[in-house]
Amino acid sequence: MKETLSTLLATQKFDERIAVLSRRLESLPSELGERETRYSVLEAEAEGFFVDQKKALSWAQSLENDVRDWEARVEKLEQQIRTLRDAGAAQVAQHEAEQHRGEIAKAEEKALGLLERAEALAGKGIIAREGLSPELEELEMFRKTVAEDEIQLQEEIAYLQKERASLFQKAQRAGRDLYEKLMPSRKGKPMAALRGDSCGGCGMSVAPNDRLKVAKMASIATCRSCSRILVPEELWNSIREETSVEGPQD
Repeated sequence: MKETLSTLLATQKFDERIAVLSRRLESLPSELGERETRYSVLEAEAEGFFVDQKKALSWAQSLENDVRDWEARVEKLEQQIRTLRDAGAAQVAQHEAEQHRGEIAKAEEKALGLLERAEALAGKGIIAREGLSPELEELEMFRKTVAEDEIQLQEEIAYLQKERASLFQKAQRAGRDLYEKLMPSRKGKPMAALRGDSCGGCGMSVAPNDRLKVAKMASIATCRSCSRILVPEELWNSIREETSVEGPQD
């Protein structure tokens, strides 16, 4: 039974390593997605400057059109004022012309501000676009790294799974069945060391007769609290140290 317990312990170390590599493999698309999203945001910000620039220029052009219309009205009113004989009518026309001149002044000032803003936005847009080049270069490098890491991780996981399967078959059937039954509920760690008088998995106290059973290793002993397979701490430490779970060597 000691050989089976040792085999199962070594198997658990393989399973832990495979789980770590699998989580890393699963995280790569998410990490790449975050980088791509960040670049998209920067790209949208850069384009946003030019969108706002176009809006500012369009608004300024609209104001310039209004100015031309008001100037035409003022010119027409001035012509009327010169020909009007009614002083009251001339005064009304003069007042209307002054109102238009005020509107013209405000519109010209606003249009000038919009042109200045458009120029500033264009400058910011150019700087933002220039800043995209190193960001894109970094993103492409990361894409390449992710692709290489995916291949390497897949190869390492496949290798370890093969080694694990070969090792696992060396354990007795009863031990294998119990190990696999406990795997899901114990999150990939169906075995634990007996540390003093407590289970190294859940920390609960182990009864004296169960501790004796663990020490003898004549049969499989389990924790009455978490159901993990218990092994002496000395065996746990030696197998954990001796078992190599490295990937394929180049």
